[in-house]
Amino acid sequence: MLNESLKLLFVMLLWGGTFISGRILSQSLSSFDISFLRFFIASFILLCFSKNEFKYFSILNIKDYLILLLLGVLGIFSYNFFFFSGLKTVEASKASVIIASNPTLTVLLASLFLNEKFTFKKLLGVVIALFGVLTVITKFNYLSLVTIGLGQGEIYLFCAALSWVLYSLLGKIILRKVSALFANTMAIVIGTFLLFPFSSMSFNTFYQIPFISWLHLIYLGALGTSVGFILYYQGIQKIGASKAASFINFVPIFGVSFGFFFLNETIHVSLFIGLVNVILGVYLISKR
Repeated sequence: MLNESLKLLFVMLLWGGTFISGRILSQSLSSFDISFLRFFIASFILLCFSKNEFKYFSILNIKDYLILLLLGVLGIFSYNFFFFSGLKTVEASKASVIIASNPTLTVLLASLFLNEKFTFKKLLGVVIALFGVLTVITKFNYLSLVTIGLGQGEIYLFCAALSWVLYSLLGKIILRKVSALFANTMAIVIGTFLLFPFSSMSFNTFYQIPFISWLHLIYLGALGTSVGFILYYQGIQKIGASKAASFINFVPIFGVSFGFFFLNETIHVSLFIGLVNVILGVYLISKR
């Protein structure tokens, strides 16, 4: 149990670091270029690890292939475009807290469309988590949402969160039939193909990308996506989905900490209070 917990904590550390690499890369590369290169790397690695999963192709029907296509559109194409577009203007620490609201939106939509039970504890968690996100965005000036509205970067990040929520809900349907490794690997491969036409990458432009940018891209593709995904689902197999999911609360903690140490981002008191609220809210939502 301790060994699996340490593995999952390491995964959360990797995922927290993706906000830093994403923030740095988004200042010099387009959202489509970052996304394509990230998942091109991840596709190669995950295909090598999922060779034994190809057996599922024999049981798929047209509806299943449509769901896999939508997973690629929502979880890879759409999510990453909005994610990296948001990071162009929003600090990594702030972005990590906004994205951490994913489980909140998932619970709301799952109760509406999948008839999942919506308890008072979940309702309380949703309210606390959303209050935390609003605190981070407005820095206690809640009326600014009415007078000024959300910034473009925040809107992009909320669209990223919504894309991931839809990806998660569709994933629940396909996972009744195939393994998580197969579904996510296929989504990543499909998403990579969808991203390619929108990317400006070619053999000539590869050489123009600085070495430090390649290190961040390799981090995103190999560690943040491939290794993180594989270890996370190993954790689910060993300790169960609910316990494994509870570790996701560490992602914004690492994201905020890394933003402070590596990007010199300021930890405003509103960021700290909002972070605590989001973690508490997500904990209440995920607690059975």
